[in-house]
Amino acid sequence: MLYQLSYLSSEYLYDIENRSTVNGSGKAMELQRGKMRVRRVALWRLVLGISAVAMPGIATHGRALAGFTADSPEVKQLVDGGLAYLSTNTDDRLGGKCLVGLAFIKAGRGDHARVNEAVQACYAAMKANVSDNDLDVYSNGLAVVFLCEAGARQYAMQIEWYLDRLKKRQMSQGGWGYVGYATGDTSQSQCVALGLWEASRHGFNLGQESVDKFADWLLKTQGPAGEWGYQGIVTTTDTPAPQENVSCAMVSAGLGSTYICAELFGLRGTTKTGKSVNSSEALPAALRAVSAAGGAKVYRPHLANAAKIQSAITRGHDWMSKNYKIDLDAKTYYYLYSLERYSSFREEFENATEESPKWYNDGVKYLMEHKGVDGGWSGFCGNACDTAFATLFMLRSTQKSIQAKLSEGMLLAGRGLPTKLSRAKLRNGELIVEQVHTKVDQLLTMIDDGNDAVLDDLARDPSQLVVEHVDEKSARRLQQLVRGGEPEVRILAVRTLGRTGNLDYVPTLLYALTDPDRRVVIEARDELKFISRNFEGLGPPNEFNEQQRYEAVDAWKKWYLSIRPSAVLEQP
Repeated sequence: MLYQLSYLSSEYLYDIENRSTVNGSGKAMELQRGKMRVRRVALWRLVLGISAVAMPGIATHGRALAGFTADSPEVKQLVDGGLAYLSTNTDDRLGGKCLVGLAFIKAGRGDHARVNEAVQACYAAMKANVSDNDLDVYSNGLAVVFLCEAGARQYAMQIEWYLDRLKKRQMSQGGWGYVGYATGDTSQSQCVALGLWEASRHGFNLGQESVDKFADWLLKTQGPAGEWGYQGIVTTTDTPAPQENVSCAMVSAGLGSTYICAELFGLRGTTKTGKSVNSSEALPAALRAVSAAGGAKVYRPHLANAAKIQSAITRGHDWMSKNYKIDLDAKTYYYLYSLERYSSFREEFENATEESPKWYNDGVKYLMEHKGVDGGWSGFCGNACDTAFATLFMLRSTQKSIQAKLSEGMLLAGRGLPTKLSRAKLRNGELIVEQVHTKVDQLLTMIDDGNDAVLDDLARDPSQLVVEHVDEKSARRLQQLVRGGEPEVRILAVRTLGRTGNLDYVPTLLYALTDPDRRVVIEARDELKFISRNFEGLGPPNEFNEQQRYEAVDAWKKWYLSIRPSAVLEQP
């Protein structure tokens, strides 16, 4: 009966709103719509209040009566309003543009102009090689998240560049923070954590030491009550150090990052709880080592370990069970994004997904009550960012990433079936490829050994080739291979030379633009874009004709001679 009452009251007021829209005009129409919205919210509160009295405990445990999901009509209406707002409002910061673009991708609108705007902003920052002062940690981490979601294969080169920046700016104690600060920042580090997870699940190598140091920092900046603060105070003993500026937002950020580290270490829960976020009975599942999800590399905890991570999660949940609330004033929208991420990882680890959990219902109701007349939300992070945070929360963005299934005939990061099928494994109903990252010396050995199957896989997957250093002898060999190897070998030789960033190899890449295999031509074009930092490029397009190829070769030659006027270029 209560469910019917809530449904009918919602439909009744919606009908009144529609009639007022038709019959009203101007300010009177807007005022009437506002009154109807207030009445609707009031009646919803009355209905939910009756539910809580009639069924004690329903508001704090399990699914709320007539609860919301990402597919609820009310939620879809809020999401549409948020996206409409973002279509005409954006943010000047790179991280803000990436957030806005990500909201459209998660809503299934990856072709929207805001997505392309974010891609171009990522290109521009990379081309300018901006300083750490200009490329803040938030933007750096969110650029990785956005580019992975926009197309991990297409933007592999850019993702590697932003990942490299993250690795270089990691602080000695393991976290990430403001330039010039001695302390790591829990808020900024959570954006890095999400970026690391996205990159890892798409096959990019994060580096063992970086992941281990980050996990250790998270454990050492958790306070005695299970809390994380804004600027992490690192304990120097076995006793946790009390933290400052503690909030639900910071604890959600710390827990979400800890879960991500557990995932990167190949740890999983072993029991099912099904308890809500603020339940005093909510305890995490015991963690155990298992295979990593998808084709991601498994890192080995040395500074951290499974028992310490288990303890950190348990104590973090205990703090949340005692202190959980949804309203953090202006910072609520930023918090909602962290809460959804932490809760989604928790559901995954405990195998305890709820269709309509209380925290989600609390968040949706808050967003209903605080939505602006323009469809957006306004808070601490700027209107566009706060609207993007709210939209990503309602869309269950992290849950979508976690539960993303591979397309038929495709593997993680858009790769096809490997030539060597022994590397393909079936896990949880998905076909994945075990990642093998290859360095330059290993590549040359494979070429000498004629390992065609592995070379074919490497040629199709840009993320698997790691270019750290190319000595003079290896460079000469690679230049020879560009001119005389098999097509897959030529692709890999071009890719390796390009990723050195060395202008000395541009003439070889110009030669590769004339290759009879179109794949080699496109690879050479992309590496020239990387070396020149001209990410719009000088051509040719993907589906080029011979005239376009000729024009592109000429354009790239002119660019090279403009920076090296004395260079002598061979005529292909």
